[in-house]
Amino acid sequence: MASQRPSEIPVHRLIASDVEESLRRGEAVAVDVRSPEAYAAGHLPGSLSIPIARLRAEIDRLPRDRSIVFY
Repeated sequence: MASQRPSEIPVHRLIASDVEESLRRGEAVAVDVRSPEAYAAGHLPGSLSIPIARLRAEIDRLPRDRSIVFY
């Protein structure tokens, strides 16, 4: 798969119940882009913690076979 520039990656707005269902079925993964301290204080179960400042450096941690929900 060819690498896509950020401007070419499709972005979709979803409602919370759709996101919850996709996460529950394993069709999506949640990525918490807040600070490690905020993540430690509370986060969605099963979410990855990748602070926004580290996102580019850790992009390889993101799955290629599922939708990604950033919060």
